[in-house]
Amino acid sequence: MAEADAPMALVGLDADTEAVYRELLTRGGGTADSLVTAFGLNRSQAVAQLDRLHRSGLLSRRSSGEYQTVDPRHALAALVESRTRQLAAVRDAASSLGELFDEARRSGTPQPDTRTISGAEEVGDCYYRLKQAARREICELQRPPYLLAPNEPLDEAAIRRGVRVRAVYAAASFDDDGGWQDLGSLVSRGEEARVVPALPVKLVLVDRSVAMVSLTLEGGSTDCLYTEAPPLIEVLSELFDRYWAAAARLSAADTSAAPAPDGAGPVGGARRPTEEERQLLALFAAGVKDDAIARQFGVSTRTLRRRIQNLYAELGTTNRFGAGVAAARRNWL
Repeated sequence: MAEADAPMALVGLDADTEAVYRELLTRGGGTADSLVTAFGLNRSQAVAQLDRLHRSGLLSRRSSGEYQTVDPRHALAALVESRTRQLAAVRDAASSLGELFDEARRSGTPQPDTRTISGAEEVGDCYYRLKQAARREICELQRPPYLLAPNEPLDEAAIRRGVRVRAVYAAASFDDDGGWQDLGSLVSRGEEARVVPALPVKLVLVDRSVAMVSLTLEGGSTDCLYTEAPPLIEVLSELFDRYWAAAARLSAADTSAAPAPDGAGPVGGARRPTEEERQLLALFAAGVKDDAIARQFGVSTRTLRRRIQNLYAELGTTNRFGAGVAAARRNWL
């Protein structure tokens, strides 16, 4: 029977009980004997029907044993409200039952972990554990503000055990005094480093299976996302690969070779660039400021600018953009 044909079923009364109730409403009430006569029930069945309607609040019982009907506008409203509370309790139980379901799934099939980490100590511990666990590759996008101290020993240990370490630095990484050294660059010991004008996030990606990525770039904030979820790892891997492909390369010679004396080196369009010239071109492409480049080279800004002018003269240009175009034509990049 459809619900529309037996609306009382929605409050727990079956079709037979509803038929009895409607009969009692027409009479204003009744007794077990009257139900036996009207419906052909035996006495125990009639008593059970009356008791059910009484417990539902639809009938009141006199001391004589006779039952009277209660105004259904009030009685049914109360019954509906009671059923609503019961259903609400069932709905509220769904959360705790869902937790049991999730726990069973987790214990049966381990799920990739994704969570937010906050606090300098917690973020630092997780970051160091990732690097210690690396077996094949560490990929990083590095930019200010920096939360953690340089970790050369960790990276050196990773390189010694055969881990490929690659880092893309934002140009702003070199703005502060000593920034080049303070970042703990391991280029001369095996790190592969590149530089770009800017980066949207900070990221460490280990073995293409686990990652940490910044959730905010505000100074003093530590919130980051830790994830092992394959779809997120795939997206973050693609992000790193795109920046790596577009970044200017920094080699071991770039970070360790002493600057060449002013005007030194062979002249002529067919020659190869000196290490200083190639390094300058790479940092130009990344948008690193003159002051930061001078600090990296260990010279004054004035001396650096004189050397830049020498490079411009060699390439036949007067600005960074022109230098990049001319260097590309000579296959210097």
